[in-house]
Amino acid sequence: MTKPAFRLTENMKSLPDFLQPQAAPGTWESVFGLMPVGGRVLNAGAGRGGISRLLHDAGYGVTSIDLHPDHFSAEGLECAYADLLQPLPFEAESFDTVIAVEVMEHLENPWLFFREAVRVLRPEGAFIFSSPNPANLASRLAFASEGVLPYFREESFIGCYHVTPIFPWAVENCCRTVNARIEKIAYSRVDWPRRNDVPRHDDGRGLRRRMLDLLPLNRLTGEIACYLVRKTERVAEVEVGVHYR
Repeated sequence: MTKPAFRLTENMKSLPDFLQPQAAPGTWESVFGLMPVGGRVLNAGAGRGGISRLLHDAGYGVTSIDLHPDHFSAEGLECAYADLLQPLPFEAESFDTVIAVEVMEHLENPWLFFREAVRVLRPEGAFIFSSPNPANLASRLAFASEGVLPYFREESFIGCYHVTPIFPWAVENCCRTVNARIEKIAYSRVDWPRRNDVPRHDDGRGLRRRMLDLLPLNRLTGEIACYLVRKTERVAEVEVGVHYR
C-alpha cells in the first residue's frame, strides 16, 4: 500500500493555485508524514480546502469545518461553520483522525479545542496539528534580544491573528488533563521567517538554503512543529482548575 505521506505530497503538485499551501514551506508535508492510512478525518480550520481535497482524493472520509466556510473553494466538497473556541458539534468518538494545520496559534483558548479534538476521536485515534515552533533557537534569540517571537510579531497579529504560541511543554501539560499523550513531534525545514514574519519561499535555491539544509532537523532548528497526539485509555493525571496546596 502506498504510504499516505508520499501520495498526498505528490498530489500537491496537481492542486490549482488557489488551493496551494499558504503555510511555511514543508508544513503540509510534515503533517502528511504523520497521517495514518485511511479512516474518517475531521479537518478543523480547513481554510480554502487544499488539504481536504488531497485527503478526499486519497480515499479518506473528510469532514471540513472552518470559522469562515465561505472561503472554502474545493470543488465538490463541503465545509461547515464551526467556532473552535466552542465545543465541537460532533458526538464523542466520531473520527479516526483530527487535523488542524496552522490553526492552534490563531485560537485564544487552544486548550479547549485540544480537549474537544480528543473527545471526538475514537479510541487510539490521532490528533495531528502544526504550529510555529517557539522552542526554535532563532525564536529564543529573538525573544532574548527583542522580547518578541517570530510569527507572533505585530505583522502576524494584524495580518492573520496569531495570538497564542504553542510551546511543547504546554502540549504535554494539556495531554495530562485528558486521556492523551504525545506520540511524535515532526519538524518542517530548518528556517525562520523574515523580520516581517513572511515565510521564506525559496524553493531550495541559493547558498543560504543549501547551508541550512545541512543542519539536523529537531526542536532547536525546526521552523514548524507538527504534533501527533494519541488518544489513550489512561485517565487524566491532573484535574482541570484544581489548585493543590
